[in-house]
Amino acid sequence: MSLFKNYKSGLESVLSRSGQSLQKGWSSPYVLLNESTKTFSSVPTTIEPNSKTILDFDSNQLQKYFGPNKYSFDKVTIGNHPDFEYLEENQMLKHHCVSMFIDIKGSTRLALKYSLEEVRLIKDTLLTLCINVVSHFGGHVHRLQGDAAFVQFVRKDSNPSDSIINALNAASVLCQAVSEDLSSAFVNYGLDPIKIRVGIDYGSDEEVMWSHYGIANCNELTTTSLHTDLAAKLQHKASVNSIRIGKNLVDAIEMKEDYISTPRIIKNGEYVDDRYIIQSPDFSYRQFDFNWKKYLNSFSFYKQNGSGKLEIFDNPFTLKAMVYQPEKEYNSSLYFENSYAILKGRLIKYQLMYNGSEYHRKHYETITWEAYNYGKEAVKAKDLHHNFERKFVNKTHCIAHAGYQGNHYLKCTIKRTHSDNIILKFPIYVDDEWDSDIDIKSLLN
Repeated sequence: MSLFKNYKSGLESVLSRSGQSLQKGWSSPYVLLNESTKTFSSVPTTIEPNSKTILDFDSNQLQKYFGPNKYSFDKVTIGNHPDFEYLEENQMLKHHCVSMFIDIKGSTRLALKYSLEEVRLIKDTLLTLCINVVSHFGGHVHRLQGDAAFVQFVRKDSNPSDSIINALNAASVLCQAVSEDLSSAFVNYGLDPIKIRVGIDYGSDEEVMWSHYGIANCNELTTTSLHTDLAAKLQHKASVNSIRIGKNLVDAIEMKEDYISTPRIIKNGEYVDDRYIIQSPDFSYRQFDFNWKKYLNSFSFYKQNGSGKLEIFDNPFTLKAMVYQPEKEYNSSLYFENSYAILKGRLIKYQLMYNGSEYHRKHYETITWEAYNYGKEAVKAKDLHHNFERKFVNKTHCIAHAGYQGNHYLKCTIKRTHSDNIILKFPIYVDDEWDSDIDIKSLLN
C-alpha cells in the first residue's frame, strides 16, 4: 500500500489525457480536474477560478502511521516564518534552524508532450505534495522556485533534536513517494521518471541569525547562516533520489552509522571519497548521504516488496508506546515510532496489541522483550543490548527507561510451538537532555 495513492492516481489521470480530453489553448486547467472527478473522487467537484487546490491532500494516512505532529502549524503559509514574524525590520535574533532544500527533476521535457495547462497541473501537484508532507512534520515552506522548495524546520524555543527528526522523516517520506510511487506513473506514459534531491543542514542557536533583508515594503525575514547556505549546496551535490546532510545533524541526534555513508565521486577515473561539502585551511565540514530507504525500513509498518520498493504493511500485531514521568503513568502520552526525542529519565511502556486491542498470550506462546541501544552513552555503559533481566517474560507489556541519547529500538518476540514466530520492533529517539522535572539522583540510586 502507498501513502499517497491518490496523488499517483491524479497524475495518471492527467498524463493519460494528453491529446484526448484537454486541448491546447483551453483557458482553464481546472476543466481537466472537473472532468477527472468522474474517476478520481478526491478532486473537488467545483474549483474556484482563483483556487490553488490541485488534489485534496488526505493527511489521515500520515497521521495513522507517523502520528499527529505537535510542531505542525494550524495554517499552512509561505514566506516569513510565523514564529518569528514579530521581529521588526531592524531586529535580529539568534535561534537554531534546520534548513532543507528540495528539488524535483524530470518535469522540464513535459512541455514537449503536454499543454501548458497540463504541465502546470503536473508540476503543481508535485509541489503540493511537498508542501503538505513537510507541513505535516512541522516544516514551514519559506520559498518556492520552479520545481524547488526551501523549507525551515523550527518552532520558537523548540527542541532542536525534534526539528532534525521531523526534517529527516519528511525528506524520507518524500523521497520514497516520488522515486518509487509517482515516478512509475511517468514511466507508464513514456516519460522519463521524475527524480528528487534533498539537502539538509542544521545550525545551532549560535550559528543562525534571523533578520529582515531588503527595504520597507520589499523585504524578507530569513536566516543568515553558513548552514542554510550549505543545505542548498548539499542539495545541489546530492545524487538523484537521495538525501545529503551535514555533520551537525549526525552529531546532534547521535545518528546511526547504518543510515549514513560518505559520498563517492569519480576523480582521475577512480572512485574516491567526497568527505567535505566545504574544505579550507580554516574550516572543513563533513557531508554524508542519508539512506532514507534503510531508515524507513526500520519503521514497523514499512516493508520491501519483491522488487525492492517500500510499501506500507498493516500487521495485526503492533506495539503501542506510552511515555510518562516516573510514578505519573496516569499522565502518559502516546508515542509514535521515531516521532520525537524522548527526554532522558522518562519511562516508556510498550503494550502488545492485536487489531488495536491489548493482546492476551496463548498458553503455547513464549513472549520475550529485548532493548537494542545505540550511541556513545550506551557504549560507555556497556548496555547495547539487554533483556530487562527477563522481568517481562510472558508478559504482554514491557517498561523501558530512556537513559541514553540515540536512536534505539525495542524488540518483542512471540515464540510459538507449532507456527512461525512473530517479531515486532519499535524504534525511538532519546534526547541528550534530561527531563528537568525528574529527580535524577533518585533514578540513579
